Amino acid sequence: MIAVVPPLTAPMRSVCRKRQPGANLALLCMMGVVIIGFVGVCMYGGMQAYVEGDLQKAAMGAAMAGASAYYGKTDAQGSPSPDSAGAISAATTAFNSAVSNSSLKGFNVTLNGVTNNDSNDSITVDAKATISLPFLGLVGISQMQVNALATACALRYEPTIYTGPVKILPVAGDINSYSANMKLNFPVVDGPGTDLYVEQDAALQQPYVVEVCNSSSCYNVGAGATPVGTSQKITLADGSVAIVGTAAIDLQKAGVRKGSMLRFTHGNVFDSWTNGAANPPPTVATPLTIRRVMMFGYGSACVDKDNCYLPEGFIPVH
Repeated sequence: MIAVVPPLTAPMRSVCRKRQPGANLALLCMMGVVIIGFVGVCMYGGMQAYVEGDLQKAAMGAAMAGASAYYGKTDAQGSPSPDSAGAISAATTAFNSAVSNSSLKGFNVTLNGVTNNDSNDSITVDAKATISLPFLGLVGISQMQVNALATACALRYEPTIYTGPVKILPVAGDINSYSANMKLNFPVVDGPGTDLYVEQDAALQQPYVVEVCNSSSCYNVGAGATPVGTSQKITLADGSVAIVGTAAIDLQKAGVRKGSMLRFTHGNVFDSWTNGAANPPPTVATPLTIRRVMMFGYGSACVDKDNCYLPEGFIPVH
């Protein structure tokens, strides 16, 4: 017997031939969005890392500039004193300059704030940048924000902690005995306010000349000296400016930018003073002692607002 298959009825034919118009197109569109989003994430992820790195460098550079300028004033006695407002201004200027001279200027950079912490003489810079994300607009992401936070604290370098006091006792006929050199592990550099602080013993103070030296020359920085307390500046017979006692020195006022060595020279005038009062001139050369030398204008990066790294040879200013 041969089985006969009945023909499909109209309803059955319509069911078998039914299709889902546009299904493949919808799937393709969804895949396209996913691919665009994936490419955008990869591309902007790299851009984020780039912008974040440059923003962090600008913030840290600004914080270091502010910390270096923290002791930009002198008090009524002529001693270095904190100037947090000046430090904040220096940090702000440094940050804006870094942004305007880099690729960051195209990323809507905003300085959230520059703050100071007087407990450890530190400056903190908080900044952000906004990156537009046109390729990710299809997935609802129009921009990305990156942040940077950097803190640096003011430091001083005190070479006499390691070398001891500078002592000079002139010997008649020996020109070399009138001077003493102090080589520096870190250069003395012109910055805002006081750069160099030289302290002489209060008893039997002698006139002395301070010079900042590089590899080829030495320069008298007495013109930039501000006497501290009862100390004073005098002019020697050869026209050199000498200091009696203690002085805070601003290299800029002396026309000097930096140096790798200090040279102290006995004034070769054997008059002496004690706390600003003149003594009768002795008949023989008297010793000159520089008890303490401090250098300012340094900064150190901090882990956070309360923890700052101290490089060897440096101590906190405060």
